[in-house]
Amino acid sequence: MMPRGTQSSAAAAFHLLNVSSCTMASNISVFLDVTKPSKNEKAGNVDVEAVMENVSIILYTLTVVLGITGNTVVIWVAGFKLKPKVTNVWLVNLAIADLIFCFTRVFSLIKKLFYDYWPFGVFLCKFNGFFKYANMFCSVFLLAVISLDRMLCIWRPIFMRRHHKMWTARVVAVCVWIVAVIFSSPYFIYRQVYMKKNNLTKCSLEVKEKTQGDNTTKHVLYSIRFVCGFLLPFMVILVCYILAGVGIRRARFSRKSRSLRVLVSLVIAFFVCWAPYHSLLLVKMVDSENPVLKVWQPLATGMAYFSSCVNPCCTSAWGWRSGVASDRV
Repeated sequence: MMPRGTQSSAAAAFHLLNVSSCTMASNISVFLDVTKPSKNEKAGNVDVEAVMENVSIILYTLTVVLGITGNTVVIWVAGFKLKPKVTNVWLVNLAIADLIFCFTRVFSLIKKLFYDYWPFGVFLCKFNGFFKYANMFCSVFLLAVISLDRMLCIWRPIFMRRHHKMWTARVVAVCVWIVAVIFSSPYFIYRQVYMKKNNLTKCSLEVKEKTQGDNTTKHVLYSIRFVCGFLLPFMVILVCYILAGVGIRRARFSRKSRSLRVLVSLVIAFFVCWAPYHSLLLVKMVDSENPVLKVWQPLATGMAYFSSCVNPCCTSAWGWRSGVASDRV
């Protein structure tokens, strides 16, 4: 038997320990309730992702429908109906690149609409990725060539009259295609169909490095894509069109000014469509698990694809006769 005083002390200590434990448990539960996202917050996040996904599906659909129709019209009008001109050679090649790209987007659209996985096999996975970047490189290289061509026509008109020949334009266009294919070939080589953790197949760039977790090859490809497929061509385009604009204002070439507006609209459209895609590419290089990518990448990719149906709209916006077709240089 314990003395009565000792019993009361033990009871008091036990009661105090009980109260402390309950208080600590309640504090922990309150902390967890505060830090854990609410159901409304989760629903909000899911809604944003769903909206972005739906918008990207709309852009994919417009790219396929309007892109195939519009680029076919551009090829038919500029390639067969109008008098052969150097500028039309550039625009026909741009439309051919966009048309092939739009046909390949059919597979991506079907996958987005009906499947949670890639159902078309390894070859179409590689082919799809290859033409995605071949179109990107070919388009931006052609826009750089066009801007250089316009600038030289304004600042060196005599030189360009002597050397501005159809065969020269065709040779340059072939060279642009060759360079675009070279830059895009790694995506045919490295693009693979692999199994994700949920046992669903995914078509993506998958490079097997010697060291686990080493992404050097991926980062090199991303860097080349950003610098050669976006940054450097746009620096060339920007400088050339600034010089062309200065030359037009000094010489007051109204006809060349109309033609230049068509070409500038092409460049602006390409920049608006592809800039978000390349911005997120930089984010992906730094942190591939960034939540921004999950939300915004579907929209940025859809905008990049949409550029292929914006180009024919730009070329016809000012009218073929008053715009490109009236260019006499």
